[in-house]
Amino acid sequence: YMTLLNTDMKREQEHLAKFLHLAVQHKKAIGFKGQFYIEPKPKEPTKHQYDSDSAACLNFLREYDLLPHFKLNIETN
Repeated sequence: YMTLLNTDMKREQEHLAKFLHLAVQHKKAIGFKGQFYIEPKPKEPTKHQYDSDSAACLNFLREYDLLPHFKLNIETN
């Protein structure tokens, strides 16, 4: 997207949440026992950007009841 002004963010988030819920359903259907990981960064960020990206991702997972199914892949450096 070129701008957030013409983007329905709530709708976009709901679509992503639905996709992730479908992935969890499929995981259960095929008996996959592994863990899902999300890496909350589009590129190498600075530390303060990484903290806020991680917080936003964590709150997204909480909001859409996905927290039990996903872990964050966070670098410690």
